[in-house]
Amino acid sequence: MSKPDDVAKEAIDQAAADKAAADKVAADQAATDKTAADKAAADRAAADQAAQDKEAADKAAADKAEADKQVVDKAAADKAFADLTAERDTLRTERDGLAGERDAMKTERDTLKTERDALKAEVDRLEKLTGKAAKPPAAGGGGDKKLTADEWLAEQLKK
Repeated sequence: MSKPDDVAKEAIDQAAADKAAADKVAADQAATDKTAADKAAADRAAADQAAQDKEAADKAAADKAEADKQVVDKAAADKAFADLTAERDTLRTERDGLAGERDAMKTERDTLKTERDALKAEVDRLEKLTGKAAKPPAAGGGGDKKLTADEWLAEQLKK
């Protein structure tokens, strides 16, 4: 072969080698670009997933806070209801106690009226026996002596 053919062949081989090197560099660059794009997509997907996870965690926290608030509100309402029920029961007991006292006082009043009526009847009976209106010491009678009601009654019965 001649020298110019060798040089041409060498130039073609060099051009092929340069093209192969350039193709390798381009392939490496494309692979690097693809890797960078895949990494960016993976980072975006991870960021999106993290945002969704945070949103779900925030919603769960808000739901829990609302549920806790409802529990606290229900407990407060139940306590208020229990307090009012206890107060109502106390007032009923007090009312019933006062009603019992009132009935006892009525009974005592009726007993005193009966006793008074019996004493009036006794005074009327004694007035008929003595022929004059006898006034017990409490009513300003009883003479000069200061007699108790029992002493006066005994003295009137002697007459």
